[in-house]
Amino acid sequence: MSNTDNPTMGTLLATIADPTNLKIGDKVSAVIISLAKNQAILSIPNIGLGMVRGKELYNEEYLAKLKVGETIESVIVDLDNEQGYVELSFRAIGRDQIWQEINAAYESKATVSAKIRDANRGGFLIKVHGIDGFLPASLLSPTHAIKSTGVEDKSLANKMKKYVGQTFNVKLVNISPETDSVIVSEKAVSDEISQLKLQQYKIGDGIEGAIVGIVDFGLFVRFDEDLEGLVHISEISWKKVENPYKEYRVGEKIKAKIVDIDKENRINLSIKQTIQDPWVEFAKAVKPSDSFRGTVSKIATYGAIVVSDHDIQGLCHISQISTKNIESPAKIHEFIKPGQAYDFTVLSVDNDQKLYLTLLPFEQAKQVQADIVTKQEQYQANKTANREERERKEQQNN
Repeated sequence: MSNTDNPTMGTLLATIADPTNLKIGDKVSAVIISLAKNQAILSIPNIGLGMVRGKELYNEEYLAKLKVGETIESVIVDLDNEQGYVELSFRAIGRDQIWQEINAAYESKATVSAKIRDANRGGFLIKVHGIDGFLPASLLSPTHAIKSTGVEDKSLANKMKKYVGQTFNVKLVNISPETDSVIVSEKAVSDEISQLKLQQYKIGDGIEGAIVGIVDFGLFVRFDEDLEGLVHISEISWKKVENPYKEYRVGEKIKAKIVDIDKENRINLSIKQTIQDPWVEFAKAVKPSDSFRGTVSKIATYGAIVVSDHDIQGLCHISQISTKNIESPAKIHEFIKPGQAYDFTVLSVDNDQKLYLTLLPFEQAKQVQADIVTKQEQYQANKTANREERERKEQQNN
């Protein structure tokens, strides 16, 4: 049998008067007649059948948008492949179409979907519309943010791997058609949502949330799903908090009050303002000479910081610790020890929430206090007199 009895697509194209003058690289419109994962068959009007396969399908996202019966453009890459089809490609046209969509989303700051493909310490490898990209860990939303507990935290990689296969809503922050890649931010989406939610809150509002981070200067609290605020160490309790790590744990539920929202929408919270200040009732009830049971929480150069079971804090000055003369602050530990409870006497309470205590007999303590005040007044008087004398001499010299 001769070739003319069983012509190929190439010989047919060579023998017919082809009004289109088809050649490799031309665009043609064709109707999709079948779609499979790795192959698409198309009908080219007045020509015959075409085939798109392998990498020429471009990517799964582009292929998923196509439907049987749809007329679509493709590019000729071979007039006659080994199966007798016109070999076609969606690659160039599909890429152009997808990059048009990506450019439009980038320009309009639209939210797009990113599928997590893999993870490393820096972030996540993702795909957006079939384009490879990267989601840095620093640009994750508070919901997905992962805080490392140390350089050698081996669980960090496992925590990140659990997101592989999931889809995150993100915004495009950098696009590169030249390298077919993008960089995205999930935080930009959550920030946008947070700003809308934040409009529903005002200073003074109470919130309920969970502690998501503990640092030396306070607690980070997440509430209303993706809003996050800071409870500064000074707003944790009415008593002085030295170490937030000892007071709270990550995941613990707390109630707080919004005390400030700055221009950058940073939220400052207070736990202590949700509870009654214990000092108010204490100051009403206590008077000098009353007993005060408290535990020494800290020893300083000027004396001992004392805290009661009700979180009332006072100072027992170095001069009020012992009837014996304490020669230097380093000797305080010989008379009073941190962590131990003692029965003090209230020496005075002032309007600035300052409580002064003593371990001396009350009358003796008052005399010691009076002597100190006298010495301070004399010191200030001498200081003033010396200054005035210097000024007088300067005037005489001039």
